[in-house]
Amino acid sequence: MANTSVSYVDLDFDSLKQSLKTYLKGNNVFKDYDFEGSNLNVLLDLLSYNTHKNAFYINMLMSEAFLDSAQLTSSVVSHAKELNYLPASYRSAKAKVNITFEAAGDSQPYVIEKGSLLSTVIKSNAYTFTIPETLTVSSSTRNTANTGYIFTFETDIYEGYYVKDSYIMLKSDDVQRFKITNKNVDVDSITVAVYQDGSEIPDVYKQTQTLLGVKSSSKVYFIQSTGSGYYEILFGDGVLGTKPKIGSQIVIDYRLSSGTPANGAKSFSMDFDPTSAGEMLTYTVETVEPSASGAEAQQIDLVRQYAPRFFATQQRAVSSDDYASLVLSKFSGTVDDVTVYGGETLEPKLYGRVVVAAKPVTGDVVPSYVKDQISNYLLDYVSLPTRVVISDPNNFHCRVVTTVQYDPILTTKTASLIKDIVFNQILEYSSTNLEKFDRDFRYSKFVRSIDDSDEAITSNDTEIKMIKKFYPTANRFYTTEIDYGNQLHPKRGPTALEIPVIVSSLFTYIDSENVYYPYSFLQDDGYGKLIVRATINNQVITLNSSIGTVDHETGIVKITKLLVSSYGNHISLYASTRIKDIVINKSAIIKIDAEDVTVNVIGILQ
Repeated sequence: MANTSVSYVDLDFDSLKQSLKTYLKGNNVFKDYDFEGSNLNVLLDLLSYNTHKNAFYINMLMSEAFLDSAQLTSSVVSHAKELNYLPASYRSAKAKVNITFEAAGDSQPYVIEKGSLLSTVIKSNAYTFTIPETLTVSSSTRNTANTGYIFTFETDIYEGYYVKDSYIMLKSDDVQRFKITNKNVDVDSITVAVYQDGSEIPDVYKQTQTLLGVKSSSKVYFIQSTGSGYYEILFGDGVLGTKPKIGSQIVIDYRLSSGTPANGAKSFSMDFDPTSAGEMLTYTVETVEPSASGAEAQQIDLVRQYAPRFFATQQRAVSSDDYASLVLSKFSGTVDDVTVYGGETLEPKLYGRVVVAAKPVTGDVVPSYVKDQISNYLLDYVSLPTRVVISDPNNFHCRVVTTVQYDPILTTKTASLIKDIVFNQILEYSSTNLEKFDRDFRYSKFVRSIDDSDEAITSNDTEIKMIKKFYPTANRFYTTEIDYGNQLHPKRGPTALEIPVIVSSLFTYIDSENVYYPYSFLQDDGYGKLIVRATINNQVITLNSSIGTVDHETGIVKITKLLVSSYGNHISLYASTRIKDIVINKSAIIKIDAEDVTVNVIGILQ
């Protein structure tokens, strides 16, 4: 019979035991028992432990049955597999080099084998880079000593070295899986060769993620994650994809990667002889592009986030969400965020085009070769290949100057420590609330986060300016248009020159007479003109009264034929917005860099 004294909600040990006691006390046979001192208490402990353990086990079992609540990697990967989602593997950092060597040339053309090694050192750690494909080089140019020939070639190189796994196709009707024996595999580097009937020339199989267009004669393979950090290769069944013959040798060639630590290499040494015969005399390796885009294997939280969105694309790119999901799922270790919008929003307008703007995990701009990879990857999912345009985000920064007041009575921290706490909180706010597409800067939330960074802080007075950083080529006229996307502050102060709305960092300006002015800067005159000024002998003078225009209503600043000879890492153009909130458009990202933060701390007794 059902008993209302038994609780079906409270499943912790103490509640279960108390529930059993309540039930037994309601029974006349056990009415006068001392449950705490009797041997029956031992039995109650045993029943409670067993019930609690079963309840916990069943709860965990049910949690693992759903993608959102699963905690085990094997469970998350298994659910992702049902959605045809492949968790991203390690990704090798990529660089581009130009190699020049001198050799006798007796055996040219020289064949440089795939996997030829180069080395580099990053932060005292050595890394190996390899050439991803076989190259052939030749030359007819003699060196200056007339002792040999000069050979030059440019190539991409990837971090890591190549290894092979070899298997034999067994006589079995079951699906045979071929495990890749290293967890650090870069799956984009995998090549699968099948040697059949004793042939020395293999059949090369291509990877596919879909059954669309796959026939019985299609030489394709499928790749999936095992859930334990490894990947495995599967072939077709003879109906959808060719199945290798029994006894065939399967050779899986792939590259091992170290992931993100290999990013940033700028100098390489050649660890191979391109002549293969000791004919090389000298060599140089020039870095065209430093290494970048190395990434770690995808963690389960990202698998849980991207797998449903990837499935929603249904192997096609139609909506903006489709494009974003495809790019983020494939390039999650390289691309941090994506926004997609129509070409009709551009100037000049590109009707019928889809613009995919990608923000890299590190840096401000995605490398050009990654853009090419994204474009090529999307070709399989779009109906009109020419409609996709890969773009950079429109990056803005914030200049933060804050004066923080705190009560020394409420804390034992020094003013210097309070300053560090506020400084770190500002950068943390940027990392958490900004630095991605469609994230506006909200002033009230920002200053509240400063107040909340320490209990001793009583208030803060914070000034915010928008910054656009640009990089003009030295000694060449520079023309650009900057759209801040916000109304700018109207004319301020007795004269606009005293409190400008637009002002830049310092650079060396070259005037029309070819005279150099090292302490020059841009600012507005308050009436719609952008001018060049400079500090000379502690006096500020105007060098050019019209180098561009400023539209305070639209926030558009135009710079025309600015000629500079030098500047720091960049020129920063600061703008005071009309309201303290900064709203950015769909293609823009705003962030706060450490170099743009100034924190002043004042201790005031309350």
